[in-house]
Amino acid sequence: MEYKCTICGLHYRSRELADRCYAWCSAHHSCNLEIGRQSMEAERHVWVR
Repeated sequence: MEYKCTICGLHYRSRELADRCYAWCSAHHSCNLEIGRQSMEAERHVWVR
């Protein structure tokens, strides 16, 4: 199963990471590289919105 941050569109394998990403994006209006590095897009080395 995959989970998506509805703000930046990155996908994660766990809901916890997607929730952390969403919280960061909504609070800071930016992406957190430490969180984004754990996305499925980062695993494939492709950044897609």
